[in-house]
Amino acid sequence: MNDMHASSDLSKSVAINQGLKQVVDTSHQINLVAMNAILVAKRAGAQSAGFKVVAMELRMFSQKMEESMDKLSLMIFQLVRRIADLRKLEKNLRSITAAMQKNANGAHQFEYAYTHKQSAYQALKDATDHEWQTLENEICRSLNLCSSGAMLSHNARIEAAYGGSMLADMQQVAGRIEEIMNQAIFHLKQLTKSTRSS
Repeated sequence: MNDMHASSDLSKSVAINQGLKQVVDTSHQINLVAMNAILVAKRAGAQSAGFKVVAMELRMFSQKMEESMDKLSLMIFQLVRRIADLRKLEKNLRSITAAMQKNANGAHQFEYAYTHKQSAYQALKDATDHEWQTLENEICRSLNLCSSGAMLSHNARIEAAYGGSMLADMQQVAGRIEEIMNQAIFHLKQLTKSTRSS
């Protein structure tokens, strides 16, 4: 039982939640730029067939990214709740221990409560540790997803070169896609570091 550990976990989960908000905001931007890319491709017509394909793939990617962010948000919410419950159990265990120490003759009266709370604490701690690992895995999965998004941004830049009269617009959209993908990757890498820090 370590109150400092639970407090550290709570602080860490709150920090991860703040970082996640940045990634969620970035994923919304990916969705907007994907729709913008589709509009630019439509305006460019037949000369932008490749760019249009990339734009549609980017739109599908943005939907997957938003689903991943929803999943991460829910995981963080549940983890924060579980850590708060863990802290409550730690306080209960400390109170029971203090009562047992003050009343050595009646300590046996507290043994059942202590054993029950200790068992509940260990089960909750194991579940919390498992959720940390699951969260780290999901963040890594999101980072891998962003790596495929980075390839899409690279393809968008290549296809923009065939934009003809819409070249400037396509290059601007492709540049924005790349910028947003780099932001998403940066924030997800930060989240990965946060989950691994103790």
